[in-house]
Amino acid sequence: MTRITVPGGEIEGFVEHGNHCFLGVPYAAPCTPERRFEAPQAVEQWDGVRDATRHGSVCPQIPTYGPVGKGATSNLTQGEDFLTLNIRTPDLAGNAPVFVWVHGGGYAVGSANEPIVQSGAFASSGIVEVTINYRLGALGFLHLEGKPDNRGLLDLLAALKWVQANIAHFGGNPARVSFGGRSAGGFAIAAVMAMPEAKGLFARAIPQSGASTAIASMDDAQKLTNRMCAALGTDETGILTAPIDALLIAQRDLCNESYEHHDYDRDGSAAMLGVPFVPVIDGVTLLEHPDTAAAAGRVTQVPMMIGTTTSEYLTHATILPADLTFEAVAALMHERARNLGKTGAEMVATYRAALPDHSPYGIWRAIGGDLVFHNPTTQFARLHSRHQPVYKYLFGRIEADELGAAHGAEVGHVWYREGMDITRLRDFQAISCLDTAREVHAVWRDFIAGVDDKSAWPEYSEQNPVVLRLGDGPARVEGDLFGQRLDLWGPDQLAG
Repeated sequence: MTRITVPGGEIEGFVEHGNHCFLGVPYAAPCTPERRFEAPQAVEQWDGVRDATRHGSVCPQIPTYGPVGKGATSNLTQGEDFLTLNIRTPDLAGNAPVFVWVHGGGYAVGSANEPIVQSGAFASSGIVEVTINYRLGALGFLHLEGKPDNRGLLDLLAALKWVQANIAHFGGNPARVSFGGRSAGGFAIAAVMAMPEAKGLFARAIPQSGASTAIASMDDAQKLTNRMCAALGTDETGILTAPIDALLIAQRDLCNESYEHHDYDRDGSAAMLGVPFVPVIDGVTLLEHPDTAAAAGRVTQVPMMIGTTTSEYLTHATILPADLTFEAVAALMHERARNLGKTGAEMVATYRAALPDHSPYGIWRAIGGDLVFHNPTTQFARLHSRHQPVYKYLFGRIEADELGAAHGAEVGHVWYREGMDITRLRDFQAISCLDTAREVHAVWRDFIAGVDDKSAWPEYSEQNPVVLRLGDGPARVEGDLFGQRLDLWGPDQLAG
């Protein structure tokens, strides 16, 4: 057993696979009812030695967003004391680079405690790894008058500050922190990069399958607050004291309504994604859209690795009817395209001309995947590359009709540790070739460690749009096939 003193007191961890592990380490005070909608508070002192050999609680949640969200919902123990970190380190006396990870789940479900990101892969590769639990849904992102906005992002800032102040005790170098996450975790990385308070808290960024997709205006945020009040039959004051179970049920119902029935007039920009609880441009914590900030060089100025999988919208096909037509795709996409000044019919026609071999399902996967994942990723990469080095990847095989590697398929490879039991991975994250898993993990490891081999992986830019192809045979550099599709939406998309 290993003991370390951190803010709050002494913790005791354990050794696994040769790494020192400390689980459920608090970076902020518990999210009690009176603190639910406040900024994160300082860690409370505890008596004796805190057990850090087991995971702490996860943020309260219930299955949301249909079959896709049900699969992302955590089944682990929920509670109030979930503002915690899981830390694994190869050497307590070291000075290793650090990887801080933000989980996905549509800003409503998921946790940092899931087995797939608790493999110890990075610690076994000489990197201190830290996974963050933070406030989700209404707790993290519902606008309430008199309360700080973007509380979920404020949690992430608090965790990053904790890492800066304390990671040296775990053998980590605070000057070499990489900040990464996938899906909503990737959205969060881009949003935090645009927050003035984030400057100096990390040295590299890794948004995976997500960038500046989900950002709300104050008007849109207020619309969601009004919907929440109606769902609970109360006013904003009543929300502050509502039971957590009632909050979660109302949150689920609003999320499902937005996800299954997109409505631009009701949801504003959130209609494009179908995820209503998102960061808001409040003029205090988040001053502007991340794309605007990136274009002007006002996001955190650090090298960035960013990318997607080849079939980001594959698993979302579970919500489609069996007899889908192109006309039905146009209707399904219409409200989502309005945020960009387009109609569903216009975009279906554009995509059918560009992808003439695609079926209605393929066109739906292409438009949806581009709207939510590929286009925001390409846009953020292009804008940030004007000021900092950017390295773009594409994971998985490209197959006919927009099939290939599903959203999240790369995670099992990224977190692959030699000797781990790969049979426990979910089907869409399965590893079929250990050499490929080793290669993919090494790409993340090297970027985090600051190894930039530009001969093997050239920088990405608007003038040189190249990606590192991964998960489809040996790694190789190719042109950015999906990046070209941003231009299908018109030249104004990079107005930034």
